[in-house]
Amino acid sequence: MTPEIDREYSKILDKIAEKLDLTDTQYEIATRSYQAVANWLDAPDSSLRPYRPHISPQGSFRYGTVIRPLLEDEEYDVDLTCKLHICESHITQWGLKKVVGDRLKQHDTYKSMLAPEKRRCWRLQYNDQFRFHLDIVPSIPDIPEYIQQLTLLAVPRSLAVHALCITDNETWHTDIDFPKSNPEGYALWFVQTMKGEFDRRRMLLAKQLRMSVDDVPEYRVKTPLQRVVQLLKRHRDLRYGDNPNAPISIIITTLAAKAYQNETDIFVTLRNVLSRMSSFIEIDSKGNKVVKNPVNPLENFADKWAENPEKERLFYEWLGRAKRDFDQLAQKRGLPELSVPLKEYFGEGVVNKALNEIAEQTLKEREANRLFMAAGTGTLSSQTSPKNVPVTQHNPYGSHKD
Repeated sequence: MTPEIDREYSKILDKIAEKLDLTDTQYEIATRSYQAVANWLDAPDSSLRPYRPHISPQGSFRYGTVIRPLLEDEEYDVDLTCKLHICESHITQWGLKKVVGDRLKQHDTYKSMLAPEKRRCWRLQYNDQFRFHLDIVPSIPDIPEYIQQLTLLAVPRSLAVHALCITDNETWHTDIDFPKSNPEGYALWFVQTMKGEFDRRRMLLAKQLRMSVDDVPEYRVKTPLQRVVQLLKRHRDLRYGDNPNAPISIIITTLAAKAYQNETDIFVTLRNVLSRMSSFIEIDSKGNKVVKNPVNPLENFADKWAENPEKERLFYEWLGRAKRDFDQLAQKRGLPELSVPLKEYFGEGVVNKALNEIAEQTLKEREANRLFMAAGTGTLSSQTSPKNVPVTQHNPYGSHKD
């Protein structure tokens, strides 16, 4: 493939991923919503105030790979951690979960929004107009000894210090200690894997918006890695639906991030990442597959594969299918030919919206005489080069001078 075709396909995939993403309004509403919850938990008269409660987003919402549900009327979730500064020896899992829930119930509105208690979190259900919910996981900082243990396992201290203890009502009455987690450390690791391209794009966006770099919200910046993860998750969703054995997002995200090498082109990134992902799956001494949590090497994201081989089988089946699908996509030429497989991979509605917007933009560029065609390939582009020739505005009635 030529660089011109790579750029054109990347433009299409970027627009499709944009349609899979939340809108700026949805991001802003969700952000204001969890910030309001944070203010309530840390209000001057709050029983939690002495413990300096801090709410922060986690998961795909935090690192910019969230995608909309398959169905328009489905909700998306925003995962949060609520960290209280309490020593592990001074509180139980049950007590930690209870104090956060009790404070939420003291708010008339939040009390009516609370869903039945979840295994690890409290869920605030927002109304049908917004179609999302907040999942709040109570947590406390992990002990210094455990953080030190992580650094000895080669986890950078800047990531290890964010380690948390969380609640899980299935372990309350067992000998198991607080479950371990580090969502902020993972998010920082994910961002670091794409830092060069993220910073470059944020700077370009700042210039475009005529504002300082620091004032550009992180969710407005999308790197090829983030877009590729979004595309791969939707490709997975359409192939396996709600199959409980389908590849899980944390494995797709982790392997994609490990495989990413700061490519600047989405289509190139997509194919390169797919070709490298399996090389980051390790095998332990018992012959089991291992996908290590990069901020906790003791945790294997693929630990369920050993007890349920169907999960492993479907992951490799999906990975092989994704490689074939996007290699074959490279053989297609022109939007009509591309649209058929794209709708199969990402959904008809999403692809139609994306292609319609691209067609509208192409028309505007043609009318402004900013559209060029790559000689030899026929690929349309808004970029000039010695090999590109201008596409003049089309006049169906001919050009006549008075």
